Amino acid sequence: MTINTKIDFLLIGPAHPYRGGIANTQHSLAKALTKEGYQVKLWTFTQLYPALIFPGKTQFSTEALKEKSTIERKIHAYNPFKWKAIAEEINRLQPKAVVYRYWTPFLSPCWTFIAKRLVPQIKKVALVDNWQAHEPKPWDLYFTRKFKNSMDVFTSLSVHVANQIRNETPKAVWGEMHPINKDLPLKLAPAVAKSKLQLNPQKNFLLFFGLIRSYKGLDLLLKALVNHPDKSLLIVGEVYEDIKKYTTLLKANYLQDRVKMINRFVDEEEIAWYFSAAEAVVLPYKTATQSGVVALAYHYETPLLVTDHPGLKEPLLQDHTGVICAVSEQGISKGIKEVLNLKNNQLFRENLKKTKNRYSWSAYASEWAKFIENES
Repeated sequence: MTINTKIDFLLIGPAHPYRGGIANTQHSLAKALTKEGYQVKLWTFTQLYPALIFPGKTQFSTEALKEKSTIERKIHAYNPFKWKAIAEEINRLQPKAVVYRYWTPFLSPCWTFIAKRLVPQIKKVALVDNWQAHEPKPWDLYFTRKFKNSMDVFTSLSVHVANQIRNETPKAVWGEMHPINKDLPLKLAPAVAKSKLQLNPQKNFLLFFGLIRSYKGLDLLLKALVNHPDKSLLIVGEVYEDIKKYTTLLKANYLQDRVKMINRFVDEEEIAWYFSAAEAVVLPYKTATQSGVVALAYHYETPLLVTDHPGLKEPLLQDHTGVICAVSEQGISKGIKEVLNLKNNQLFRENLKKTKNRYSWSAYASEWAKFIENES
């Protein structure tokens, strides 16, 4: 265990009051590193996305932090006149490493500006969620290249993302599966969860969870559901595109009575209800690198149906915790039948229970920190 008075890791990226999975994992990593004996600071944004380009209802969480945590709001993501002061403050603080959370090329100018103005003794570490954009823009490669050149080492919450980065740089890269947060509310009995959600206890429910964007393939899932008239679907997450795309599909395929759409960000208590009520979680993504939804499914021991992408299927191949299907309406339809097969579903649940403890934040943080310390 490392015990220092000097700051070991300064984590910069989204954190409370910003909402979402990336912010939550910043908290989890900071907490796990602190338990390992490292000195950690967590800085987040004063401003992240301009309201004009943010597609959702709000960037902020209404939930209070569960425990005391010192989070400082320091960084304006898109005002370059404020970045020099941040770099100077980091140089005065002299952390051993600054960890830049990277999931969008939008952050490249800010992160690159700050990184290039730090003294050489401060290690610059990337923690990458997405290396290749799901909905790419012409300028993405340029900004990602600039960010890549400003970092010393790269880490990720996905083996697949780590491999993508290795293909583009000789610098050291490390990645493991997205850890599972054990501080989430506990799993409920399916009947209890359905009662809380006022769902028909006799029906079998599939779950699509998370922000809704075109690349996530919800349209494919809705078309596949037509072939399963005895199954129902819960869609839980804020729509980040035109909702008419989906309401039109529902009407055209007479699915209104079998699909419940919750178009909003749900809190952790509700997350437990939905995952506990579902027979399976479906990730019908058209493109994918990794997903925190897989970790949630592991925590709640809910079998998975995922499309055939390396970043999604890695844990399923290793642990036999669900079904991998083709990225098509027909493939997803076949996968629904397989994942809901009673024998298969029970086996997947047993395997989830056996394997989920492998993916702790404690183990991830320990290996992550060792990798960074060993890379000079």
